[in-house]
Amino acid sequence: MTPTFENICKLALEVGFDACGVAPVRHLDEDARFMDNWIAQGLHGEMAYLEHNRDKRYNPAILVPDAQTVIVCLLSFEHSGRDYHRKVKSKLYELEAKLKEEFGEDIVSATHQHIFCDSAPMLERRWCVEAGLGFIGKNHQFIHPTLGSFVHPGEILLNTIVKKQNQETKSTKTCLNCGLCIEACPTGALKNPIWDARECIAYTTHHCLECQNVCPYNKLIKI
Repeated sequence: MTPTFENICKLALEVGFDACGVAPVRHLDEDARFMDNWIAQGLHGEMAYLEHNRDKRYNPAILVPDAQTVIVCLLSFEHSGRDYHRKVKSKLYELEAKLKEEFGEDIVSATHQHIFCDSAPMLERRWCVEAGLGFIGKNHQFIHPTLGSFVHPGEILLNTIVKKQNQETKSTKTCLNCGLCIEACPTGALKNPIWDARECIAYTTHHCLECQNVCPYNKLIKI
C-alpha cells in the first residue's frame, strides 16, 4: 500500500505536529545557483560549514540514496519548548514508527539516517516551501500562513512516492510587502535583497527576533 498525503498528514497531526506537507525529492537547481554565488561573495561570513556538502544540500537523494519524498513537519515555538531539537525529533520518530506499522519497514532507509531537524545539510526553509507549507518573506524567514515564522521544521525522507491529490504544491499566501521587517532590523541587514549574514545580529548572538516580531503573520502568535 502506498501512503497518500492525507495518510501522512493525519498521522503527523496525531503525534502532535502543527502542520505537515510532502514534496518529491529533486535537485534544487535555483537554490544551488543562488547559494554558490552567495558563498562565492563571502556573504556567509565565518559559517564555513556551509561551504561543505553542497551536493547533499541541493539534492536529498545524495544524502539518503533511494529517497523519493520529503515529509516536512512543523512544530510551533509554543509547543516545542526550549529543547526543540529533541522535541521535534521525538515526534518524527513517533511518526516514522506509525508509517512503518502501516506501510512497511522498507518505507524508509535501513542504512542511512533519514530523520532530520537542523541536523543535516538540507535546505530546510526551501523544503518547507516545496511541501506547500508557506513562503519565504522579505526577512528571509520561512512563514506559514497561520502559524507564522515561529516554527521548527523537521523532515523524514521516504523511499516511496507519495500521492498528493488534495495538497497544494505551493502556498497561495505570500509576503505582504509591508516592509516592517526591513524597518525593524537593528543593523540594516535586510536592506539589500541578498542577505549578508555578517550584518545580522543573529549571526553572532542567535538572539535577535526583531524582524519576526513585527511581521503581521506573527501578530497573534504566542512564543
